[in-house]
Amino acid sequence: MKLQDYVQNKPVLETEQLILRPLRKEDVTDLKEWLGDSSIYQYWGKRPGKSDLNPELLFQKQEKPAKSFHWGIIHKQDHKVIGDMWVYLIENDRMAKVAFRLSPACQGKRLMTEALVRAVTFCFEETELQRLWADVHIQNIASYKTLEKAGFKREGLIREGKMVNTYCDYYLYGMIKDDYIEISQSKCALREKPGKK
Repeated sequence: MKLQDYVQNKPVLETEQLILRPLRKEDVTDLKEWLGDSSIYQYWGKRPGKSDLNPELLFQKQEKPAKSFHWGIIHKQDHKVIGDMWVYLIENDRMAKVAFRLSPACQGKRLMTEALVRAVTFCFEETELQRLWADVHIQNIASYKTLEKAGFKREGLIREGKMVNTYCDYYLYGMIKDDYIEISQSKCALREKPGKK
């Protein structure tokens, strides 16, 4: 399928522990539990906006059809929304930026890595995207470790650059489809490797 095929109908993605799906009005209660937490915005590049502090505002305007994706991350254990992820800033149906955030209560459990790996798989196997990229504050160790675990490579350092609304030093990370194929083939080879007798 192509990005155009998802303009009206956004996919629902699933992992062992998580479901990635578009956010709904009934998610507001879950979002209120963590979306306004100031710790999430320490390296986000901006302070929490009106819709972060009042998630019900997210659903007051009807979203315009777009090729970009914004998923809520739902934990299967309790069916609560614990984070969200974007694939956006799509250029020429070829490259896109990824961004993600997770409830502080759920951090450090490899859940975001699991969600990101699934989103990457979708992008490279079910759309025509050839490159994904992200920017991350140099002090945001948890986020760049998540990117690295998902297969992204550090491509550079921007000094005193503008990340959203903040001037800071930040890393650029990227993954191209060839990287993804190489990682997938390595995992397959490991699974097929016969055990010692």
